[in-house]
Amino acid sequence: MAMINNSVVIHCPPEEVFDYLSDLRSELEWNPLCKSMDKLTDGPVGVGTRFQATWSTQPPVVVEVVQYDRPRRWVMHTGGPVEINFTARVDPAPEGAKLSIDFEAIAHGWFKLVFPVFLFVMRRQERLNMVRVRDALERRIAGRAPRVSAAR
Repeated sequence: MAMINNSVVIHCPPEEVFDYLSDLRSELEWNPLCKSMDKLTDGPVGVGTRFQATWSTQPPVVVEVVQYDRPRRWVMHTGGPVEINFTARVDPAPEGAKLSIDFEAIAHGWFKLVFPVFLFVMRRQERLNMVRVRDALERRIAGRAPRVSAAR
């Protein structure tokens, strides 16, 4: 088992950070390695919501929300040759919100052979993802800001 931890401060209300990121379909907007993200269950995102995700060259995988405490924390789980437990926390910060991510990976079967390489790549990728998430959310907020017209 290996753990990857990252955090970033986002100039955005915590509730907006939570709602945007806990719905995995938003990943298509900020993660260039996300090829598809389909919500498999009806209703709003919450415990039991499942998504079918495809990243990069990996086969599709089902991701399930196993804990959901809006607007503070959610946990997602996926199985397969590498089992992932993904925990996200959103805390208020003077600048907006602090997003903290714990990415726990457990290799199974043949994947144990390439697990060190996977971890090396994922550590770098998750650091980049934090920047991409921050930038995507801050662009959304900036796009809604009221425009001030120049005085004539």
